[in-house]
Amino acid sequence: MLARAFVSLAVITGAPASAGLKIVASIQAPNVDVPSAGASDAFQVTLGSGSIQGFAITGLWTAPVADQSDGIAPWSLDFGVTVTAPDGSTATTPSPWFGDFTIADYPIADGFAGFGAGASPDGAWSIEFDSGNGAPWVAGLRNVTYHLLEETGSDVTTTYTGNTQQGNSWSRPFFIEGVSGLGPVDYHVLEFTVTESGVYAFESVLLSGGEHWSCLYIDSFDDTQPLVNLHDYGLGNGFSPFNTPRGTSSFDQVLFEGTTYYWVTSQWSSFASFSDFTNTIVGPGEIVGPSDPCNAADLAPPSGFLDLSDVNAFITAFLAGDPSADIAFPFGFIDLSDVDAFIADFLAGCP
Repeated sequence: MLARAFVSLAVITGAPASAGLKIVASIQAPNVDVPSAGASDAFQVTLGSGSIQGFAITGLWTAPVADQSDGIAPWSLDFGVTVTAPDGSTATTPSPWFGDFTIADYPIADGFAGFGAGASPDGAWSIEFDSGNGAPWVAGLRNVTYHLLEETGSDVTTTYTGNTQQGNSWSRPFFIEGVSGLGPVDYHVLEFTVTESGVYAFESVLLSGGEHWSCLYIDSFDDTQPLVNLHDYGLGNGFSPFNTPRGTSSFDQVLFEGTTYYWVTSQWSSFASFSDFTNTIVGPGEIVGPSDPCNAADLAPPSGFLDLSDVNAFITAFLAGDPSADIAFPFGFIDLSDVDAFIADFLAGCP
């Protein structure tokens, strides 16, 4: 089951040159099948104001007609779209855009920029789909929602450090459709929510430069069921289709306010050495950690009960500058806000 690790986070507000993309409109869309000849769709938007710099799709990627014998087609990595705004400006997905090397059904939540200074949202939008594959293979999207994206004016960058050795053992996923046989391995997990719906970039860099893996779960995370709620991942073994080097795991994802996410940074195999890592999330909103008064105030040692021994443990840790006293989010500094947080959590008691 989930073993939570509290980590030190630093939040930095970036410059407008790399502005975060937030969701300003969401449009429910029909399911679409995309043969080799492609497919198209159109929709109307009326917002009254705004400037659109990007586009996103959430849903489920699937393969209605696929090579089931050896899985060579269609590949989701070849899938792409071109979106035309009411003023005639266009934006096209990078290549590869999203993907898994398999033909498994899996969730997509990906966005991209490309409308330059911005397009007016109001009017008729059109979208062209390219499967990237030849006949007879057919790609498809299910439970589709389109999202119009607007620059916030600045990125918010959240960075934290940790180590892959946490004492949490699991058999990690191997891509979306299966579980790796290289474990059990150790992992670190960050539970969080976001303050703004939009596109977020994830990057995990292993200090040793060795192989590792990071992946994102949505709604809940159970290490005994590693394929349940798995939403995206980034290879850290040097063979990522997105050209990230060995020791770096990265991916982009559309995240929503009010939804809980879990970013898992994992040891690659049981033979790999443990290593420190630096993880960074960049997006239009802040990363907010979990609220768990019992875990935060129950220090001496964690027992499920709060008493004076926990008060004494907090005072000792606070005076020593020990990380266990750093309980006020965002983490990274031990100050009076941690005292206030401890008092509030202590008075709230354990559930």
